[in-house]
Amino acid sequence: MPALDGLFHPRGVAIVGASGDLSRGGGQPLKALLDLGYAGAVYPVNPKYPTLGGVRCFPSLEAIDGLCDLAVIALPAAAAINAVRECGAKHIGFAVIYGGGFREAGEEGKTRERALLDVARAGGVRLIGPNCLGVVNIPDRVYAAFGSMTRTPVLPAGNVSMVYQSGGFGQSLALRCAAAGAGFRYLAASGNEVDISTPELIDHYLDDPQTKIVVSYIEGLTDGRALMEAGRKAATVGKPILLWKGGRRQQGLRAAASHTASMTGSYDIYQAALRQSGIIEISDIDELADLVQLLSTGKFPAGRRVAVMGGSGGSAIVFADTCDEQGLVIPELGSATLDTLREFVPGIGSASNPIDFAAGFLADKVAHNFASAVEIILADEGIDQLCVMLATVQGAQAANGARVLASAAGRSPKPILVFSSVPAETMDEALQIFAPAKIPVLPSPTRVAHAAAVTAAYVETRAMVAARGPVASVHRSSNATSHVLNEVASTGLLAENSIPVLHQTMIDIKSLDVPCDFKFPVVAKVVSGDLPHKSDIGGVQLSIRNASELQDAVRTILTNVKTAAPGAHIEGIIVSEMVRDALEIIVGVINDDVFGPTVLLGFGGTLAEVLRDRSYRVAPFDDATARSMIAELRGAALFSAIRGRAARDVNALAETVTRISEIAWELRGELLELDINPLFVRAAGKGVVVGDALAVMIN
Repeated sequence: MPALDGLFHPRGVAIVGASGDLSRGGGQPLKALLDLGYAGAVYPVNPKYPTLGGVRCFPSLEAIDGLCDLAVIALPAAAAINAVRECGAKHIGFAVIYGGGFREAGEEGKTRERALLDVARAGGVRLIGPNCLGVVNIPDRVYAAFGSMTRTPVLPAGNVSMVYQSGGFGQSLALRCAAAGAGFRYLAASGNEVDISTPELIDHYLDDPQTKIVVSYIEGLTDGRALMEAGRKAATVGKPILLWKGGRRQQGLRAAASHTASMTGSYDIYQAALRQSGIIEISDIDELADLVQLLSTGKFPAGRRVAVMGGSGGSAIVFADTCDEQGLVIPELGSATLDTLREFVPGIGSASNPIDFAAGFLADKVAHNFASAVEIILADEGIDQLCVMLATVQGAQAANGARVLASAAGRSPKPILVFSSVPAETMDEALQIFAPAKIPVLPSPTRVAHAAAVTAAYVETRAMVAARGPVASVHRSSNATSHVLNEVASTGLLAENSIPVLHQTMIDIKSLDVPCDFKFPVVAKVVSGDLPHKSDIGGVQLSIRNASELQDAVRTILTNVKTAAPGAHIEGIIVSEMVRDALEIIVGVINDDVFGPTVLLGFGGTLAEVLRDRSYRVAPFDDATARSMIAELRGAALFSAIRGRAARDVNALAETVTRISEIAWELRGELLELDINPLFVRAAGKGVVVGDALAVMIN
């Protein structure tokens, strides 16, 4: 039996704190279970009543005399703990904790929540919540919930399962998807997730044969890698996960030693982790409804090539604009397709792609021409999806188009999407045809193009994600202290791990004995574990042309540092080659609280934090992932040949970034932060080399 089967398929449900007022939290699940058709046993628990809702009411959990797998606990926080203890004694395996007053209520609430979990674990009880709306199994009418999850309209049964940390908003998402034609399997409002978490619920949904799509709304997680592993599993079994991350702009940048940590916010890493694990990120309620419609068809495009047809040239233009923005391609049709197509497209229309029909192209007398055109286009091997701009077509003509497209959809594996802007009542017959044919009808050409683009991108990443190994979990210690390595030790750490670094020479600051055999120009830098940002206080001197200038530069550095940071311990001055004609990149590592070792890539130098052009991935990862990071940078064109300047060595950069990700993982219990800035990317074939580095180690 699956680990959470008793939660969603209980043989009996107890409502602890059941209320005689069926409109209250303790009465709503009782009313829903009794009125909506739950076939199992229902056990109201409240010593005040002999019966509730027409069924026997029990004075305690201990008094229940039948099979019971799930308890809904509608009690204040302190009383809920004892109720969970009684669940354990009664061998009730699952409990839904409605009430608040736990960690969201401050330190006292945190203590109470720890006690709740301790009691649950001691009794072998798994918990949903606390501070949640509960769980629902729509087909079996299991309503272990209250509030909006038990109210009408009753959601239809189907293949979408959801988990959301905000019960009210999650139900809003469900209702919007239902309005777009989606049906539901399981719903869980997980609240504080003291025990059963979003990733665990998603994992259960993926194992459920009846669930085909998973939707989630989260605000935060404790184990981000578990979510990534759920994404990998979803890609393997072919079930898309659509996820909305709330609180995206509350980045909470930390004060840290390295540029990397100060440039990294929580949402940056969430976004990268979702992309890395094949989870489709959403950020709009209508976007969710559109994608659920399209993904529910079970048809996935083989590529990004779309054909556009209809009687509205303006709609096709707006559609094409969105294609350009989101990476869809509107290719030329094959010559054989064009030759055949011209026989069916009215003379004043266009047979190129987009295919522009004349007005009235779906009238009774000519609708057969549209049918022939659809068949021809879907048969073109250079087309992956068909998008039809019905625009303002309505009534009988819309129904004609719907019949043509429904018939074609039944024979073709390629997705078909429709844009229509008219009110539903003016094309009711058409909508009744589109729905069973699983053809999404969206209200703007932009939304059609966006849905098509997201689906195509999902197909591209799904195979790559599925091919990767399981995502390993990582233990993080919240009480660890740290210390900063100076530049010599930091670059030494990299060199020991096969990362190329510049040759450095240390100068004795007491004698100021400066060797004269340097290949000028050079750079001089102070060495001090107390000074992570040397350039900010004048601790770096560039473009030193000879030995005399080097002596002057060393004196200047010492004066600047003693003035700006008189307490800093100066270990020496290092001199290294002045690298020219190279692109400066920053590569960094942080140990994120949610995802563990994570790598940042961006354009570096002193403007790294100003430009903020960067990408992220959770470590470790492969060369393909490193290349995707490089391609994501807004300034990625700088790696190409520009006006006589050679292209940069992207191969060496990708290899180095991949190796950094491996080091981050290998040293996950030792390395807190790593900042390589700059990493010099030389001309193609000339490699990369570390110019400066800072490592923060865990004590």
